[in-house]
Amino acid sequence: MEKFFEEMTETTEKRTVNEAVRLSLEPMRRRAGELYRRIGDPWRGMKVFHVAGTNGKGAISSYLTHILCSAGHKVGWYTSPYLERFNERIRIFDDPSDLLLYGQDVPVGEIPDETIERLMEPIREAGRAVMSETGVQPSQFDYITALAFSWYAEEECDVVVLETGLGGRLDSTNIVESPLASILSSLGYDHMDRLGNCIEEIMWEKAGIIKDDCPVFAYDPRSSLISKEDADAARGVLERMSRVHRAPLTYLGYDDITVLTYSLDGQTFQFNPTGNVYETKLLGVYHPIYAMLAAEAVRSAGLADETAIREGVACTIWPGRLEVLLRSPLFLLDGAHNWQAGLALEKTVARLTQGTTPVIFLVGTFRDKDYRHMLQAVLQSDRYSIEAFVATEPPSERRLSAFQLKEEAEKLLATSRSRGACVEADPFVERAMERALRLAGEKGAIVCAFGSLYLAGEIKTLMRAHT
Repeated sequence: MEKFFEEMTETTEKRTVNEAVRLSLEPMRRRAGELYRRIGDPWRGMKVFHVAGTNGKGAISSYLTHILCSAGHKVGWYTSPYLERFNERIRIFDDPSDLLLYGQDVPVGEIPDETIERLMEPIREAGRAVMSETGVQPSQFDYITALAFSWYAEEECDVVVLETGLGGRLDSTNIVESPLASILSSLGYDHMDRLGNCIEEIMWEKAGIIKDDCPVFAYDPRSSLISKEDADAARGVLERMSRVHRAPLTYLGYDDITVLTYSLDGQTFQFNPTGNVYETKLLGVYHPIYAMLAAEAVRSAGLADETAIREGVACTIWPGRLEVLLRSPLFLLDGAHNWQAGLALEKTVARLTQGTTPVIFLVGTFRDKDYRHMLQAVLQSDRYSIEAFVATEPPSERRLSAFQLKEEAEKLLATSRSRGACVEADPFVERAMERALRLAGEKGAIVCAFGSLYLAGEIKTLMRAHT
């Protein structure tokens, strides 16, 4: 690990470090950069907020988009993955009325199918040229990012909110040279096969979006539900990278937030550094931090006044992330799919139930995820009672067998407060969902579904038909 620090984050030999940072970006530039160059580099000249991190990228990007649109800007919004339709990943919001429709679950602002077909023709041709001339094949995400850049340029967006797909340093979005701000969400262990097996390596990859003289707003690793040792190590990497790039760094965490009210309708909180009070519909215990990361980034760029910030934070929604799909019985849908997200979900469920309302968990996940730690975080809580666990399978070849998931849940529940919980398995999501709802009605419980964003998308589609 000392060698890692020496090679990647040592600041005493700044010239050497700058060269290392430059060279570390070359694989992305040979791949995505060559593709973009052949379609005219549509990203050039865009005003961009760049968001990376393990958990919370999407929520931060949603807060950014809602604040900016509330301030009167035409906003390009690029996210991944999608829940129900590919077109969700590439949006433009041009008016506060778009926010109202989005809040009503209307598919507003999404890139039209015909636009995809029209813009993809020259992008595919450019991809073939890159492969023929360099032998490097652009990735699927390169093509999708090129599509987003092309549409945002064509539509002359005032500002673009750009979310990384994976990591940051080598991500297709990291072609942007001078973002208005780089924003880093909560850090955790995920995608370790590609980002590294230790927190320093993961932080190095995420912090790769930091650019010279551009401000950085980071979710404080000490609030990220990782060990103190990991948090200190992550901060060390982030601070070194910020110094290399002369990038002003601002941390925000739980110490900066005081929650004033909390209910199913949302939460009211005070931002301690200013004393200002905000409301948000989002229920996660971490959402006030995400809201203020977005608010401070926009404020630093001078693109929104306090009124627009308040309005934007208040109207922000982010589907599939602690989303209330039903009120009776209460059905919560969350995309938590790693250990840190599981820990955060446990805190939120404990706050919502107050330890008095029992819980039915509906879970489906991937076999290549650290699902054991995720399950342990949620199932072995002593702050609520679990009446039942229903295992199912998300619609993906990477899915973990519902019956294997059932076995893991049985082992964990056997040594928990809820050792008497009923544990069932059904690989068909619709049947599993209906079973969870029936059990909730019988037991006077709430349903909380989690484990995969693919599962979240499937449940949203099924629930729309169900209701």
